[in-house]
Amino acid sequence: MTCLALTSCKIFRPTVMFQTDKNFKYTEFSETPRVTVLQPFDELQIIMSTNNGYPLLETESAQSGSRPTSQNSGLTYMIRQDSIVKLPTVGEIKLGGMTKDSAELLLEKELSKYYQVPFVKITITNRKVILFFDEGTKGQKIEIPEGGLTLLEAFAEAGGLTESSKSYNIKLIRGNNKNPEVFQFNIRDFQEFKKTNIMLEANDIVYVDSRPRYVIKFAKELSPYVTLMAFVTMILTLFK
Repeated sequence: MTCLALTSCKIFRPTVMFQTDKNFKYTEFSETPRVTVLQPFDELQIIMSTNNGYPLLETESAQSGSRPTSQNSGLTYMIRQDSIVKLPTVGEIKLGGMTKDSAELLLEKELSKYYQVPFVKITITNRKVILFFDEGTKGQKIEIPEGGLTLLEAFAEAGGLTESSKSYNIKLIRGNNKNPEVFQFNIRDFQEFKKTNIMLEANDIVYVDSRPRYVIKFAKELSPYVTLMAFVTMILTLFK
C-alpha cells in the first residue's frame, strides 16, 4: 500500500519540489532586523557628488549629452567574491559585510580627501527572491526593494496565496545547494504569525506546498483515453 501511495505521488504530483522527510530538522527561526548588509556579487548603483549636487562620476546619460534622471543616474559596480569593489578615485575598497549606511559614510570619508563635502548614495540593483506555488507549476520573481522585504510582504507582492496553497506548510530555502538553511513557516496559526517578519535575502527561495487534488489530476490524465473510447464507440455505432 505504501509503495502504491508513493507511486501515485510521482504519477499525479510530478512537479512537487523541495520535499523533506518526516524527521527533517528545520533551521530555527530568529528575528532579523530591517538592515541592508552589502554582500559579494551585489551590483551597486553608486551616485557620488558634492554637497551642491555636482557629479563626481559621470553617468552614461550625461556622457551622451542628455540630462540624467533619478532612474538612470549613477554607474553600476559589482562587489567581488572577496567583498572588494573597485571604484574610480577611491580605488579598491572593502564594502562587503558592511551595512549600506556604513558603506555610504565610508565612501564619503574617502572622497573627502579629494572633494569638499562629498555625498554618496548606494542602491543595490540585482537582489531578488523566487516564489513557487501550486507544486512548482507557478513561479514568480520578486525584486527586493531598498528598504528590505519580509516574507509576508513577498506574498502580498505576488498577489497572495493560491486556492490550493497550504498556508501551514511554507518553506524558505536560503544559501547554496551544498548546505542550505531550510526554514518552515505556518501562517495559518496566529501564534506563528510573528515569524513572517523575517527579512528575505538575495536569492532566497520560498516554496508554498499545495493540496494534491488527486481527483482533478486523475480526470485530466484519464481525459484523452475517455475521448478515444468515445470516438471508437461512435465509429463502431456507425458501422453496425
